[in-house]
Amino acid sequence: MRPTLARPATVQPAQAQRPAPARPAPRPAAARPAQAQPAQAQRPAPARRAPRSTAVDAAAHPARAESAGAAEAVRQLGDAFRAYDAGDLATARARLARIDDRGLAIRDYALWLRGMVALHGGDPARAESAFRELAKIAPGTGSPFTRQVAWRLADCAWERGDRKAAARAYEKVLAARDAREAGDVGTAMYRIAETRTGPAAAAAYRALAIEHPAHPLVIRAEQRLAELGAPPLTAAERIARAQHLADAHLWDEAVAELALVGSSVPADVARERDYWLGETLYKMRRRYGDVGALLLGVASRPGQLGDRAAEAMFHGARALSRADRDDDAIAWYGKVVAAYPATAYAQEAQFLSGWLEFNRGRFAQAIAPLTASLQRYPRSKFVDDSLWFLAMSHYFLGHWPDARARLDQLAHRGGALEGGKGSYWLARVDERLGDQAAAIAGYTRTVTRFPFSWYALLARARLAGLGTGVPPFGAEAAAPRGPRLAADVDEALAGDPLIARVDPLIAAGLGSEAGDELARSERAFLARHDRGAAFAMLLDRYRKAGNYFRPWMLAVSYSGSALDGPPESDARRWWENAYPRAYRDLIERYQALGDNPEGYLYSIMRKESGFNPHDLSYADAQGLLQMIPPTTLRVAKQLDIPYDPGRLYEPAYNIQTGSWYIGHLLQKFKRQIPIGSGSFNCGPRPVMKWLDQNGDREIDEFVELVPYSQTREYMKKVTENFARYQFLYEGKIYEQPLTIDKHYLDDRLTY
Repeated sequence: MRPTLARPATVQPAQAQRPAPARPAPRPAAARPAQAQPAQAQRPAPARRAPRSTAVDAAAHPARAESAGAAEAVRQLGDAFRAYDAGDLATARARLARIDDRGLAIRDYALWLRGMVALHGGDPARAESAFRELAKIAPGTGSPFTRQVAWRLADCAWERGDRKAAARAYEKVLAARDAREAGDVGTAMYRIAETRTGPAAAAAYRALAIEHPAHPLVIRAEQRLAELGAPPLTAAERIARAQHLADAHLWDEAVAELALVGSSVPADVARERDYWLGETLYKMRRRYGDVGALLLGVASRPGQLGDRAAEAMFHGARALSRADRDDDAIAWYGKVVAAYPATAYAQEAQFLSGWLEFNRGRFAQAIAPLTASLQRYPRSKFVDDSLWFLAMSHYFLGHWPDARARLDQLAHRGGALEGGKGSYWLARVDERLGDQAAAIAGYTRTVTRFPFSWYALLARARLAGLGTGVPPFGAEAAAPRGPRLAADVDEALAGDPLIARVDPLIAAGLGSEAGDELARSERAFLARHDRGAAFAMLLDRYRKAGNYFRPWMLAVSYSGSALDGPPESDARRWWENAYPRAYRDLIERYQALGDNPEGYLYSIMRKESGFNPHDLSYADAQGLLQMIPPTTLRVAKQLDIPYDPGRLYEPAYNIQTGSWYIGHLLQKFKRQIPIGSGSFNCGPRPVMKWLDQNGDREIDEFVELVPYSQTREYMKKVTENFARYQFLYEGKIYEQPLTIDKHYLDDRLTY
């Protein structure tokens, strides 16, 4: 969706803001392109948007049914959008002048752009005319601009000098539920404040400064407050401001704001300051010792935090654990359970008190708290994990009957990482007890029920060790499965209203917009047509739009059991969408930088971003391979290429730097797929430590003893992805080695 609100040409960026990542897909908001600064300084939420595709030759496009004039209009519209993106209003205006958009299926896009070019060009009357025409047609087309029209008309009123009318319009759009998604709330608040006087103006400027502290107009709002003689922000207002900064992931700025609260404040204000400082540092994953002291300090004063007391105590305990103070953390987890037994925090605290013992190899001490977790909270979301770590505690202690009982419970639960886990380890217990027949039967069941899962790969390796070879889909001959997916695209469906809008967007080179249109209406499209044919059309158009994210999601959601059988006939088409060779040209260009094996980078990409080039994680990992800026900066120096913030959202740059880093990590750990991929997830230093500690164990035990749950599951999933890519495109059956080479390269790659 297009960004939102017109901004004054004289706006200056906030001095302390963290730069937002530059993303190629979203278009500039209604600002004068060559002069205005972005009005929203906080980092935008990750946008599930497709990469912009290049323009499609309308003559070669299979669904091009428009006249030559319409095809030319579409081409000109695409050129106009690209000129607008580049800030070249003159060229955009010239291209639009050549278009008769009255017959276009995407007339709303043309009207939107006409309005924006006019608004930026200082012609609000012409802009208003375009937006009012857009208001007439947008609702009936399902246009993405429907929610923006009211905002644009408010901008027009402001630009033509009718500020009171604009303020009334802004107040109306701000009252809508979707205000934050549809428009630039900060600019609207500033403009409303500009129309007021005296205390009302001061209150409006003050609200902007508190609620949108990273907005560039806050500097000007604070200047207005000073001119009005308004008092400085109170301690409570600074705390509220810090919360908004933290919500925008501007952690450092939030901490700095809390520091301005000072120490000479009443006890209740100091408590709030310490609580929010502790929570902010906790989310930053920094200074865990300080976090523990802050949060446990405020949580120890009963009745003063209300519903937040349990959260503060729980996060304080977790912080102690992350500061390597496990004994203290376990003691505080016990206090959480005792003080707040009916909360979700107590459920997790009870589980974590046992998990921490398991994590540090104290298997006997883990049994009691894990058993208590199952008894106290038999319906919590930690039941599976409690069963698992309890079973493995008994396993590593050699308590085979107890391990069997817990594993049997787990084996009857669904899912490849749950049921496959239980059935595999049950077979492992049988093998250790010398019951070879039961072990073979258990391993075979795991392969048959959960083909290509981590546990199926391990089971096949165990069966090979027992002299029993089993194909990747189990002992019995497997047949293709799943629903129908047409082999050919039925171009008769191009007459559907959705495809009639999508095709000209693709032809115009507006792939992101085409993907958005498909995603908004795909469910209704499937309901209107034969599903096998409709899926083929959707998947085809997503590919033409350059969008690999939605096809992957559709294939996983709608393929039924196709991925559990051989990739043949319709099933192969489901497989290829679920495991695509996305950005293949870039992968093939750069994968040699890290000597990556075929399919490995796709396997990482699928797990990391789902092929979404604009993905942004909580930890600031960016783009297709979820590289983080500090690591990328070091890699860029190795490759002798420049690094600039935002470049990780460019597929080519992300794959180039990611290929070098991911591949060199794999080489560091002797090309062992689970271990190399795990090092990319958590960094090489922890993996080196784990190899030193547990490298003499076999790979199944080694992985289960990885203390980071995210990394542990990541290792399993990437290995499954790799095995599927190898099978689908290389025709190879990946064999997972059971033994580990614990000797890693002693090089400089420790970041």
